[in-house]
Amino acid sequence: MDQSVYRSRLAGRFDERTARFVSSLGEDERILQEDIDGTEAHNIMLCEQGIISRDDLRKILSALEKLRAEWRGGELEFTPDFEDVHEFLEAYVIREVGVEVGGKLHTGRSRNDQVALDIRMRVRSDLNEVSGAVLDLIEALLGRAEEHAETLMVLYTHTQHAQVGVLAHYLVAHADALFRDLQRLHNCYRRVNLSPLGAGPIGGSSLSLDRARTASLLGFDGLVENSIDAVGSRDFALETAGALAILMSGLSRVAEDLIAWSSAEFGYVELADEYASTSSVMPQKKNPCTLELIRGRTGQVYGALTGLLTTMKGLPTGYNRDLQETKRPLWTSLDAVKASLEVMEGAVSTLRVDRERMRGAASEGYVVAVDLAERLVEETGLSFREAHRLVGNLVKESAASGVKPSEWKPETLEELAKRVLGKEVKVGADVVRGAVDPQSCLLRRRTVGSPAPKEVKRMLKDRAKALREERTRLTGRVRALEKAREALMKTVKTYISN
Repeated sequence: MDQSVYRSRLAGRFDERTARFVSSLGEDERILQEDIDGTEAHNIMLCEQGIISRDDLRKILSALEKLRAEWRGGELEFTPDFEDVHEFLEAYVIREVGVEVGGKLHTGRSRNDQVALDIRMRVRSDLNEVSGAVLDLIEALLGRAEEHAETLMVLYTHTQHAQVGVLAHYLVAHADALFRDLQRLHNCYRRVNLSPLGAGPIGGSSLSLDRARTASLLGFDGLVENSIDAVGSRDFALETAGALAILMSGLSRVAEDLIAWSSAEFGYVELADEYASTSSVMPQKKNPCTLELIRGRTGQVYGALTGLLTTMKGLPTGYNRDLQETKRPLWTSLDAVKASLEVMEGAVSTLRVDRERMRGAASEGYVVAVDLAERLVEETGLSFREAHRLVGNLVKESAASGVKPSEWKPETLEELAKRVLGKEVKVGADVVRGAVDPQSCLLRRRTVGSPAPKEVKRMLKDRAKALREERTRLTGRVRALEKAREALMKTVKTYISN
């Protein structure tokens, strides 16, 4: 294929080193199909507007479909002879049908609106894949939560024992965070799925282009109307990377929990062998390397977001070649998130949980302390601060002497109240008995969203419904793109055959 079709203004060609530096073909192969689809839609519109002939359109479309077939068959070789995929595509068509016809392909279009179009088309597809993977992980979390609605565990604050809960409650918490990620992705998708095509280099075109027609052919919901905004903005890329970074922060926190819980010191969980690695020297090791890599790749996604923000911060308004550098970090983020979601879903689905180890930790520690304080408020008339002081001293003395909560007695509290509070407090046996049993504590939880059995059951039911609704919404979004592409391909075949 001949070199550049764009450099008529310049006498010299890039040398080999500069060509490699300038070319974006390495990351552009990802958007080749979008470039073909966008070019076909643009040229169909040109024909419908009387700007190119039907015969010219047929030849252009035939060449583009040949290019697509060769690409799918692995017959194309991308070299840095071309600055980008757009030049590669146009040169290919000109080679196939001649410059008299192929030279019309780019009529009324700039690489500026062309690349913005391709990236938006690719990102919207990737966002749908990410959203599907998020839903799969939510389903895995909720499925495991159904299994562990009664699995007692310690809830932590400051990495210290805080209150008693159940594993289902923990799993639903992370499912809820993922539902919020889905909302961010959905809102982001709405802003991604707008067509910039027809904006030209920056100021539109004097040709009678029908921007709404190309947007419809390509399955967009509308236009990025202002031509300056259409070619020069990448806030949709920043928003995508930001939503992905937030999503990864949640995955990383789950990974950190499971890494700690799979240690011998905790022993709460064990990864399936398929999601663990061994040591090259220590034969006893079973390392949670997949989870560590999720944690590590979160840094990649954060770095990509920082890189995108830095690239954009000082650009003058309009298109600048710096924008070429926004693709690589965007692809990095999308790939890292999709892979991390898939691995986390597998790890969660196959995770072995040691119920007894979790229950033992919840029963042996002092996680029932706040429950006892609240029972004292209800049953004895003490203010919460008095009850807090009384139970705090009880825990301090118990820890010093090795007394467990199950060994606490009413008379101990009554005697302690005289010393600590300077007053007599009558404590019933049922108050202490109910407060020191972890299961009884859960049954007494009354607030919405707590790990009380009724609340956990309600939350699981509500989340199952939300999951079905989100799957329906995503299916509709994916199907809309599929229908638009089916219609485009049908139109292409019609013009080629007639």
